[in-house]
Amino acid sequence: MRRGNQARAGVLALGIALASALPAVAGAGALTLPPATRTTLRNGLTVLIMPTARLPLVDMLLEVKAGSVGDPPGKEGLAHLTAELLTQGAGERSARQIAEDIAYVGGTLESESGEERIRVSCEVLKKDFAVGLELLRDVAARPTFPAEEFERRRSEALGEIASAADDPEEVADRELLPFLMGAHPLGHPVLGWEASVSAMTRDDVIAFHRRNFAPDNALLAVVGDVEPKAVISALEAAFKDWKSQGGQRSQPYPPLASAPKREVRVVSRPEATQSQIRFACPALARNHPDYFPVLVANTILGGGFTSRLVNEIRVQRGLTYSIRSEFRMQRNSGQYVISTFTRNETLRQTIDAVIEVIKKLRDDGPTAEEVDKAHRYLAGQFPLGLQAPDELAEQLLDVEFYGLPPDYLQTFADRVNAVTLEDCRRVLKAYFCTDELKILVVTPPDLGKSALAGLGPLSVKDIR
Repeated sequence: MRRGNQARAGVLALGIALASALPAVAGAGALTLPPATRTTLRNGLTVLIMPTARLPLVDMLLEVKAGSVGDPPGKEGLAHLTAELLTQGAGERSARQIAEDIAYVGGTLESESGEERIRVSCEVLKKDFAVGLELLRDVAARPTFPAEEFERRRSEALGEIASAADDPEEVADRELLPFLMGAHPLGHPVLGWEASVSAMTRDDVIAFHRRNFAPDNALLAVVGDVEPKAVISALEAAFKDWKSQGGQRSQPYPPLASAPKREVRVVSRPEATQSQIRFACPALARNHPDYFPVLVANTILGGGFTSRLVNEIRVQRGLTYSIRSEFRMQRNSGQYVISTFTRNETLRQTIDAVIEVIKKLRDDGPTAEEVDKAHRYLAGQFPLGLQAPDELAEQLLDVEFYGLPPDYLQTFADRVNAVTLEDCRRVLKAYFCTDELKILVVTPPDLGKSALAGLGPLSVKDIR
């Protein structure tokens, strides 16, 4: 989660204790976590509570199952704008009063949006739990969306969109979405497009909040120095008046259809001296049974600093400074994406080299040593992402949101280490596409058309 610049004033002296905070590694591959309490409040809100008393902090993370996938056509960016406005006036407080009240107790209170979720996070000292809970409740359930704040935040969003158009890396990431997914609900940036954000009204924001912000469409994690029974009692009282406001919520979206053949798109940037390159194709959802084999195989291909793509494209051939492969997974869909850049004169050489590396790994499979190294890397890195209460809260909600096994966090290393060489070979052939890739390049158009000839049907587009 993002953290603001507000200092955790009352706990700065305890920062060093984070090094020994949860989780504890009790042996090779073993992860020890406190027991979590799962309950549903009378109003339908699902709550997960994990007590950790090593620091006198409480982290609350509330997420609503609504993100940019729920943006109506022509209103792309609406979920993002709604999230940005939550803390800008709620209940009886103005934006300034909210900021002052959370700063007074040395806490943080923030909201953010993603593809499928809007999150409100609050961190306070244990003694200020009641203050943090009241603020969290109000910004999630009782935002006022002041007209002047709506205009200010919409202008800021338009400024971010304009800035993104000047950044070739941002352009590539944004333009890849409609190229890969077309009119699919995932096929636009969370921030939206200039035209869609310009056309939004305050009423659009109010309607989006009314449709989606309801206790039975939300999850809440509370992690820190707490006693579960007392927390449940406090939550029942705080949220007793939060009810569904009615309206049609965002509907489940379909998975992406596989592309029948390779396609190439040049996004015109005449002044570019370097070319941004993206390779992509549809992939698997987050709770797919092949998640762990894909995780290990992708670590070998391009998910780590010693991966094949980094070694071949950066170290051996010197074609780029940065290259990575990743699987972006949602509840109902996913995308396989490789991102890199190179000098304009080595554009085609880089693309051919990347496809060559993928094909070789697919055809020959990884070595036993590569699989073992990926096991060690993934199992060793995972606990590092659970060191603070806010990180644990995120992981607890991920398990609930994606429908993962209840023991997912504790058994992560075991599941990674259970991936075999044959598992990797199988998923490489199933999900690491080459002939069906969508290849997008941000580069001068004439250069792009010349360099990319023969890779597949080619189109040229201006920056949106």
